[in-house]
Amino acid sequence: DHGPAERMARFIVEQYHQPLTVAAIARHVGLHPHYAMQRFCRTYGVSLMTYLTHYRVARAQQLLATTERGVLEIGLEAGFGSGSRFYSAFKATCGQTPGAYRQSLRSP
Repeated sequence: DHGPAERMARFIVEQYHQPLTVAAIARHVGLHPHYAMQRFCRTYGVSLMTYLTHYRVARAQQLLATTERGVLEIGLEAGFGSGSRFYSAFKATCGQTPGAYRQSLRSP
């Protein structure tokens, strides 16, 4: 039964732009944080926080591709608490900075 893990993933998708913690996500589905992390990892193969970060980066990629908003504004809108956190997570996930990613979409 993947119910709790799926509910946690859905909660992340609905609340990714808010500050989220493992404890808050676990509380949402009525599980102890440690047990919630185990269930999530067993179902999805990644930790709750990795899933959240990747979701936020994917959302930022979408905004970088489809809007003219500033990079920092996009990072904050995607749920990253600071520009430095956004840049480091984006670069670690995508292998390039948000600005370089946006530029690569515009280059022939």
